[in-house]
Amino acid sequence: MILRKLDVGLDDAVSAIERALSLNDTDLHGVRKEWNSRRAEIEGAFEEILKSLSESAISGQQFIDLQKRIEELRPLEPRERFLESLLDVHKEERTKLLLEWESLQRKEYQLLERAANYVSKQLENQIEVTVTRCGNREPLISLFREYIGGRLSESIDSIEDREKFSKSIFLQCCKRGAGALQETFKIPRRQAMRIAQTNSKTLMLIEELHLPTTTIMRLNTAPKGMTPVWRTLDCLSTGQRATAVLLLLLLESDSPLVVDQPEDDLDNRFVTEGIVPRVRREKRRRQFVFSTHNANIPVLGDAEQIIGLDAFGDAQGGSVHVKAEHTGSIDSKPVRELVEEILEGGKDAFEMRRLKYGF
Repeated sequence: MILRKLDVGLDDAVSAIERALSLNDTDLHGVRKEWNSRRAEIEGAFEEILKSLSESAISGQQFIDLQKRIEELRPLEPRERFLESLLDVHKEERTKLLLEWESLQRKEYQLLERAANYVSKQLENQIEVTVTRCGNREPLISLFREYIGGRLSESIDSIEDREKFSKSIFLQCCKRGAGALQETFKIPRRQAMRIAQTNSKTLMLIEELHLPTTTIMRLNTAPKGMTPVWRTLDCLSTGQRATAVLLLLLLESDSPLVVDQPEDDLDNRFVTEGIVPRVRREKRRRQFVFSTHNANIPVLGDAEQIIGLDAFGDAQGGSVHVKAEHTGSIDSKPVRELVEEILEGGKDAFEMRRLKYGF
């Protein structure tokens, strides 16, 4: 009984498997038919491609090799996209840093300009200070010569001669083209085209250039009450330069100032008109110590303390002696006599000069 049931069950299972196989054969036949049809289409298209390649002098093997190379490069596409996105991030960060740097440079210039205006106001009609942003354009000129080259002398002259120069405006003109450079910076057409056509690397280098702020100091060399005659430091004598420096040192400060024999470099007019009045004004809140042979400084400067030194021996191993009576203000008779004798050359010399001058 049990075996009969088992035989019936096996027959049913075998029948089910045969039916499933029959159905699969039918499905596989349909798939095979569709596959063969698609294969025929692709092979036909491939044959057409090979035919067209042979007509264009490209062998089928070359085409196949090229296809293989393309397939090999496909995995690099995601990396390329990643690197491009990373490059965009770095460009954005660079732009941000450049803006921050520009802001710091602007603040530095404002501080320098404020200091220059203060000096010019405090030393009105004596010293005039001006600062120019991007005044030193030599870094840009050097970059032109190294990365652009060719004849650029007129362009260089135009940039150097401009009273005010903006690096950002110059870069904008470079990106807009030669016409903008011609119009804004008066650069000849051929040179403007060469600059405007420079590569992106050079433009980035220009963006990163530091053009230092320059400071120009001028001294009024005209006598007091006359029309000012302003001369820059490089056009001054040694004594006039020393006058300018000393006037700056005499500006408001809380620190003591020690000056050794300023008359070695200064003439008496500058001492009398420039140095002495400021010393008299500032001495109320600041200490000045002068070592001098010029009577105008202690006398006209109304020195609080004059100390006469008697020197002995040479500069290397010598010594000085100070007499108690030779210490004090000009109101003290011994001090006044010492000033007359040493700084004025004696009473007779002083009187002789007075008579010669016709005073």
